[in-house]
Amino acid sequence: MNVCAITMVYRDYFALTQWVRHYSNQLGIENLFIVAHGHDPKVNEIAAGANIWTIPRDNLEKFDRRRNWMLNKIQSGLLKFYDWVIRTDADELIFVDPVQHGDIKQLLERQSDHAVFAMGLDLFESASDEPVDQTLPVFEQRSQAVITGNYSKAWAVRDSIPLMRHGVSIAQDGKRTHSYVFPTGVYLVHLKFASNDDLMTVNKTRIALGRAELPGMPGVGWQKANNHAKRFFEKAESLKVTPWDEARAHAYDLILSDMKFSEHDGVIRSPGIPHIARTTLPDWFKR
Repeated sequence: MNVCAITMVYRDYFALTQWVRHYSNQLGIENLFIVAHGHDPKVNEIAAGANIWTIPRDNLEKFDRRRNWMLNKIQSGLLKFYDWVIRTDADELIFVDPVQHGDIKQLLERQSDHAVFAMGLDLFESASDEPVDQTLPVFEQRSQAVITGNYSKAWAVRDSIPLMRHGVSIAQDGKRTHSYVFPTGVYLVHLKFASNDDLMTVNKTRIALGRAELPGMPGVGWQKANNHAKRFFEKAESLKVTPWDEARAHAYDLILSDMKFSEHDGVIRSPGIPHIARTTLPDWFKR
């Protein structure tokens, strides 16, 4: 079975390093596709051996809409050659419980539905953590995470269906056209808060874009990115640490009982619950 992964990146070198390392170990570097938003030799250096496409960065109007349209088209094209396409942001890594599923390819090989969701985990730098060593996998250095509905996203498709608003389009003109599955033991780890130093660097770009006063730009979350990060860390540190099995069981019950469906565009997505539980990741994430 052929599986590939695609992402888009702009100067988030910490995340891209982790993304390339993770998915090349799972799928092979030759099956990774990276869209570089603007020419950047550093991306070529980090992702050497992957397939890198560069698009211009001279016009940022309606950035999110155009970006998503392009990635959905690329995704559909890749499905002419691959059985499954994994699509995540550069700071999002998919993990599967090895006891339950083996690895990513084994998980996907068993799926008969058209799209797959994963439970979202915000990995974060706790007050007692040292700064990240960029040469090592982040999971050897971070273990604290907040389970989140916001990042419990659709991440893989085997048919030409759009990924939208962290969900997937499963209906058209009021009729069900595709199916999805939200299996247990599958996790999307969001690295945005895993390195404070890198977060502050990337936030400078987010703030500049959010305040560009162009149509279709990201909203308040980018305009006030540092304030958003501060609130996240304050909330995360205030939560008690819940054991892994208890936290994930509670999260699955909460998320799966409240999936959101839009009749307007046929998109199914997880509820946007930001802080379901704080927990410590089991050791198998390190492996």
